[in-house]
Amino acid sequence: MIRRINRTNSSSKLGDGATVSDSLATRDVLLKRRGVYAELANAAAIGQERYSRSEVKFMSTVSVSDMQSQVDALSREYRELDSRLQEANWLIELVD
Repeated sequence: MIRRINRTNSSSKLGDGATVSDSLATRDVLLKRRGVYAELANAAAIGQERYSRSEVKFMSTVSVSDMQSQVDALSREYRELDSRLQEANWLIELVD
């Protein structure tokens, strides 16, 4: 069964011309990239509580809003690709 699925994924193409296997790999990379940007945005957004003006103030060196915009864009790209893969899953027959 696994061999049939792999053969099917390698030979079947989505509407954009990419094989299902390539699209699955792309989807996985999008998820990883999204996770990295989300972690960076969360780390940069952590607030500091200071008790006096003499304490060291930490400043974020990255733009949290830019990182969140990247997270949003990658999330949208992931959802769109995942939807195309789910559609292909219903339409493509397994090869023998």
